[in-house]
Amino acid sequence: MAMAIDISRSKAVYCLRWDGAEQRRLSTPLGVSHVQSLVAQYRDCQLHVAYEACGFGYELAWQLQEQGVQVSVIAPSRIERAPGLQVKTDRVDVGKMARKLEQGALKAIYVPSRPIHEQRQLGRTYAQCVKERKRAQIRIRSLMQEQGRLGPLPVEGWKAYRTWLQAQALPEPVRLCMQAHEQLRTLADQQAQRLRLQLDQLAHSEPYRALVTALSAQSGVGQLSAIRLILELGDMGRFATTAALPHYLGLTPSQYSSGEVDHRGHILKCGPGALRALLLQCAWSAVRLGRDAEIKARFDRLAPRIGRKRAIVAVARRLAIKVRARWLTVESTSAPADGSTV
Repeated sequence: MAMAIDISRSKAVYCLRWDGAEQRRLSTPLGVSHVQSLVAQYRDCQLHVAYEACGFGYELAWQLQEQGVQVSVIAPSRIERAPGLQVKTDRVDVGKMARKLEQGALKAIYVPSRPIHEQRQLGRTYAQCVKERKRAQIRIRSLMQEQGRLGPLPVEGWKAYRTWLQAQALPEPVRLCMQAHEQLRTLADQQAQRLRLQLDQLAHSEPYRALVTALSAQSGVGQLSAIRLILELGDMGRFATTAALPHYLGLTPSQYSSGEVDHRGHILKCGPGALRALLLQCAWSAVRLGRDAEIKARFDRLAPRIGRKRAIVAVARRLAIKVRARWLTVESTSAPADGSTV
């Protein structure tokens, strides 16, 4: 029996199918309790529930899993849509999803365990605070530039710029604006440091300590990057081949092949962009450090021919494969960090 759910802010629309035909369609106010009540009516059936991934998180999936119900969370981008479709409603969408679910044509995304999902918010909020800190610095530099004062270049670091800034005599309106931007930058920096401390403590705790140690032994991957990778990826076992992880991160080049023609284009850029950016940062770090001879040689060989930006993407792909190998080596000798599956 297949049950598809289309979730919106105000309601949930359901479609149930079995024996190759639609048997029931209804809607209820949004709420986990309403879904559980409907599922309870079919407790004696082999029920498979599916809904699109959305901003409401995984709470519904966790609740249904605790009831022993098979549940799949579906990425909206993986549901085929007819070209030129002019009618799109919740009822149409849920009917289409239920039909594909019954046919076994839907591919579920990974559902992390509740602890992993809660802990990964530390890394995501840390990245947001770092981004806000950077934005505040850019605003400060832009404001000073508007006043005809350039100051040290960004490559000299923020400390040098701040020393120069404190020596500037500014008009009162500009000083007040500058003070506001500096306070925003200080607040973002304080919160980033606080969250980083929590991530450091998490990296030294079980069950992450051994895995963090193994990943951070790879040149370019520090302790902070290691724990963020662990929390975001969760279960490395879902990447069955060496090419699966780079493809998930969107580091694989697009391809158009026909007959004798084999054209490779830009990288796919699918998957989590923040994780892809993190791995690219690790790749640059690995190249600068030069401790991994293979990584350094790959970059030095490719950069003159295809350019530094494209070369670093190739390095990031190779780095992802190395991270996967180290991760699986640790998991082969100990329990995985997160063994939840859909």
